[in-house]
Amino acid sequence: MNVLHVGPKNFPPAHGGVERVVYDLVSGMPTVVSHVFVEWPQDRPVERVRTLPKGLWRQYRAVTKYARQNGIDVIHIHKEAFVPLGMLLKLTGWRCIATIHGCPWRLRRWPMYIRAAFLALDYLATCVFDKTVFVGEPDWRLFCKLSPVRKPALVRNGVPDGPALPANGRKGAVYVGRLSPEKNVLGLVQAADEANMPLDLYGPMDRRDHVYTRALQAAVERSRCVAWQGPIDFNEVRPTLAKYRVFVNPSFAEGLPLSVLEAAAEGLHLVLSDIPQHRSLGMPQCTYIDPAEPNLQSVPRDVATDAALNRRHVRREFDVSRTAGAYLALYRRMLGRRRRNKAVPAAAIDAIGAELPMSRL
Repeated sequence: MNVLHVGPKNFPPAHGGVERVVYDLVSGMPTVVSHVFVEWPQDRPVERVRTLPKGLWRQYRAVTKYARQNGIDVIHIHKEAFVPLGMLLKLTGWRCIATIHGCPWRLRRWPMYIRAAFLALDYLATCVFDKTVFVGEPDWRLFCKLSPVRKPALVRNGVPDGPALPANGRKGAVYVGRLSPEKNVLGLVQAADEANMPLDLYGPMDRRDHVYTRALQAAVERSRCVAWQGPIDFNEVRPTLAKYRVFVNPSFAEGLPLSVLEAAAEGLHLVLSDIPQHRSLGMPQCTYIDPAEPNLQSVPRDVATDAALNRRHVRREFDVSRTAGAYLALYRRMLGRRRRNKAVPAAAIDAIGAELPMSRL
């Protein structure tokens, strides 16, 4: 089976949850020949990885030409911005699946007409694609109601299993992710100062909102407690998290944040914004805060550094091998529908899905 992933910014990932999800899917499906079209030019050539050109028509021509030359069976779209491209591919005969990693129409940073356009794209994806996948349970439930005929699927993100690093010498609090308005990082800096809580920020500054970036840089420079440590390579996220006691994510909206899962897997106490996407994770060791007025005063300072409850929960509910297995079942089902492939009967595919309680196919 040949699968073409379209939409991550880079491969291998430098940062960002979408890039990491695609990387984990490619790495976790040894029986699938994976190909990737990335958004940004790459520093060095990678086998079966190409850069998308600018413009919808050029992208369509590039993807269809590559797909024909390489015998692509399924095209997997990973961002709302590429949903129009995916719909064009689907309408011209390609098998297409789309994953909605987060719903931008929830973000107040965008004007209402842009948010309405994003909502329309998500709805059209559920109507047009062979299957549309949501990673967050609240979003999935909403679109199950909006699209009663073609039900979307829920496939939650996962992280690799592994022993947590030793807890000796852990310090303060940490945030890992994009430093952008929807992540509420400026509010987090102010809350850390008010609570006198040491906090390290890891991640890239926002490329689109230069006003916000300048305001955040100025706030960090004035702060007594907060330091920006810059972006980190995806291979360094888990070892970096393991140096801390508390992980904070005060974002206004999420899909299913990998950084939260990684922090829980490393035994950190979680401090998360009180939004449905965080509540649905069911983390047993967690403090919720109001994203509109983040307050870190109530965060316990002597939290246990061996949060076995969180680690066991992530291992049980969010293992990346089950995420890959759920997508593989969807790919096979799509091929079975078109080809009526007797080698992969529907009963066998349903059995695969039954073994994956984290996914709802």
